[in-house]
Amino acid sequence: MKKCLAILAAVCLVTAAAVGGQYALSALPAPERPQTEEEALQQAFSPDLEQLASLGLEPFTSQLPVLMIDTGGQQLQKETVTWVDVAVLDDPSGENNILSAPTQVLTATLKYRGASSYSGFDKPQYRLEFYEDDRETELDYPLCGLGADSEWVFHGPFLDRSLLRNYLMYNLSGEVMEWAPGCAFCEVFVDGAYQGVYLAVEPVTDGAARLRLSQFGLVSGATSYIVKRDRVGTEDNVLHTYGETAGYTNQELSVSYPGRSKLTETQFAWITQDISQFEQALYGSSFDDPQLGYAAYIDVDSFAEYFILNEFAMNRDAGSLSTYVYKGLGGKLQLCVWDFNNSFDNFQWSSCETDEFQTVESSWFNRLLQDRDFVERVVARYRQLRESSLSDAHIEEILQQGLDQLGDAAARNFALWGYTFQSSLLTDGEDGVDRDPGSYEEALSMLRNTIQERLDFLDEHIDDLYALCIN
Repeated sequence: MKKCLAILAAVCLVTAAAVGGQYALSALPAPERPQTEEEALQQAFSPDLEQLASLGLEPFTSQLPVLMIDTGGQQLQKETVTWVDVAVLDDPSGENNILSAPTQVLTATLKYRGASSYSGFDKPQYRLEFYEDDRETELDYPLCGLGADSEWVFHGPFLDRSLLRNYLMYNLSGEVMEWAPGCAFCEVFVDGAYQGVYLAVEPVTDGAARLRLSQFGLVSGATSYIVKRDRVGTEDNVLHTYGETAGYTNQELSVSYPGRSKLTETQFAWITQDISQFEQALYGSSFDDPQLGYAAYIDVDSFAEYFILNEFAMNRDAGSLSTYVYKGLGGKLQLCVWDFNNSFDNFQWSSCETDEFQTVESSWFNRLLQDRDFVERVVARYRQLRESSLSDAHIEEILQQGLDQLGDAAARNFALWGYTFQSSLLTDGEDGVDRDPGSYEEALSMLRNTIQERLDFLDEHIDDLYALCIN
């Protein structure tokens, strides 16, 4: 890596020169002395000063970590990875000057990610994995102060012009559930071009700083696993379980852990059977029996908390799309939250009313909510959380923490993406009201107002869930 950077710096010597208080690009003659490693790194990962000038931004110092990704001029793809170099600027002081030498330079693979965000958003979403320089050994790295791991997702808020929906919900979920993805804001450059604010997110994976699943089990195929429910035809290792074949569930389940290279046919068959047994109990006549029904197979608290958090967020995809379920060896099924981009009435194609339940028809929950014991657990837990994690004061505290962390980065982000405030990204509400914010301040106000309306509805109507019970 160091040798490559030195060669690159020797071939391409460009630096920022201050002229009359403005920054300009100027070519320099070959240095009279060999470049230091620090100088070589500055050359290899220099920002595009012309782009910054066009945005009205001078080279800046950020209180957020800054990632500068060098693709070497390669075209990024969604289905295949591209090898890249990643310079991380993450000074402990919180002062990260984009013209300074990187804190760390790492080798990684990078690809686009997302479904509707990939096809419909101008701001790319990324999935990144760090490797040792041999490009064979995965490298665990504590990115943005989060737990060390090799795999990372970069969510670029585009549709969410508050920038805060995922930040809020991942932080709340981490307080409420056994595990939820950690996240942290950062600013990103790709091949020198400023990309704006991103949220580095821990994907739902196994790892010492993640779910800590023990993969290998018995010769029978028993194993820890993670499965994902998503759109038909979008994932590999698709499971055809009882719920699907009997017509009780929608979309598709697929195995995301163990990974494709490690998943055996025996394990795949065991996972299929394991989930089918749960679904047979769930949709059977004795589904509400504590020993014979669904409770023997799932962590009921996990399912109740997942339901509460997603109902609070008005996340109508929950249970049907981007839904992760995991199970430790010898344990019970648990749910993990993921993707709140469309939450709090931020669904692109139709409004999402604050005075309606959104996930009661989702796979599995359409049956769980017919059990009075499950509903009682949901109602009691909601009331409890309204005095703690879901209190008005605590929600505002997390929102303010996010705003404090963003600082000036929010304004820089909208120097690039501010045209979205003049765009119709969301359809109008049922009453004909424009749901697109006209400014960052309005986006924040709309989010806060929607949250308060949602909590007011749930406070008054959470008991309405009892009407779904069949006994």
